[in-house]
Amino acid sequence: MTTLEAKPWVSPGDAFMRVISRGRVTDLPHIVTVRFVSIDGSFFALSGRAESDWVQNVVESAGAKLRLGDLVYETKAEPASQEEMTITLERFSRKYGRVLTEDWYAKAGACIKFTPSGPPSRRGAVSGELEVKTEFADWRKGPRDYYADVAGAFDSASEEYDFTIRKNFINMWIRKRSIEELLAYAKPEDVLLEVGCGTGAEAMEIARHVAGVVATDISPRMIELVRQKAIARRLDSRVRTIQLAASQICEAQRILPGGTTRLAYSFNGALNCEPSIDQFPSALERVLEHGGYFVCSIRNNLCLSEALIHGLFLQFDRMAPRKKQPIMVSVGGQDIPSYYYSPSAFARLFKPLFRVKRTIGLPALLPPAYLSDAYFRARKVLSFMERIESVAGGTFPLNQFGDQTLFVFQKD
Repeated sequence: MTTLEAKPWVSPGDAFMRVISRGRVTDLPHIVTVRFVSIDGSFFALSGRAESDWVQNVVESAGAKLRLGDLVYETKAEPASQEEMTITLERFSRKYGRVLTEDWYAKAGACIKFTPSGPPSRRGAVSGELEVKTEFADWRKGPRDYYADVAGAFDSASEEYDFTIRKNFINMWIRKRSIEELLAYAKPEDVLLEVGCGTGAEAMEIARHVAGVVATDISPRMIELVRQKAIARRLDSRVRTIQLAASQICEAQRILPGGTTRLAYSFNGALNCEPSIDQFPSALERVLEHGGYFVCSIRNNLCLSEALIHGLFLQFDRMAPRKKQPIMVSVGGQDIPSYYYSPSAFARLFKPLFRVKRTIGLPALLPPAYLSDAYFRARKVLSFMERIESVAGGTFPLNQFGDQTLFVFQKD
């Protein structure tokens, strides 16, 4: 066998890559982050156990996607030969150091060889929500279809969305807090309506507590992922889907039992990506029963913790990044406009059809999600704020200045 030589597929500084495979049983995206080396045009990764899910997935399907920064490779996957594994261990030792390699990989159970089937495609790397490269003035040049751009961005995000959210402590905290508030209004016999379901993570959790969920989203790939997820979790009898923009929500009548619901919800800023937001309350009113509830969260145009953190580090130009609307946000590596609101302005949209029952800063004291990594590193010192949040988040004036605002509306 000829000596394997390194090829310049990737930057020498790339320490990790994402392996995106399909679940052997569920057919859902399965993503892991692994160390790797590039040898003779192929990528090699080591696993401590041959029984690891990602190893079994890629071997059974004989393929996987690899993400390195902005680049996505379609690859053929196969177990490496013993000689290739020996060379891989030697290259790991050079790249990551002898101590780490001996501690973690000396007794590796598997070495997988990924051979690209062609040049990589460029798909924007998932980044922080406000870490964008496109200005709104540049985005709007030429004819634009906002709904198509939003759907395309969330289509692009669908495969890696759950993986990205699960890695973010603040996002997971917000999700847990939002579901707790919603379930306080739910009854076991309810069939809930979700506006902007994304990958269905909330729907899967909520469906276990109620009779069912009708999940809607503008992204066809998100809708398809929710269907697959419901089948895999044996919740397909409880979770039904329909592709709709938020302003079209009244069309969900055709699959809601009796054409209405007592409880609807929308989390994680889905309504911030609805340009016809003024049409949404009347569309929702048509499918919500008299006295019914709508629990939703929207991104705020002023976040107190964001301003304080950047001010503390003398980053005065970043203290109020949401002041000018619309604001560009990164979704699935694509930049799209989003509309952030003050709590009072958003509440006015729902008058006189709805009244506000409750307003919560989400979170009020913790930093916004894009600063989650920094908070997590200091969490041992700052975790007391999480305990305060349960009380402070719902009190004035802190409930007006969170990263997001959670509303409970009731139909008059």
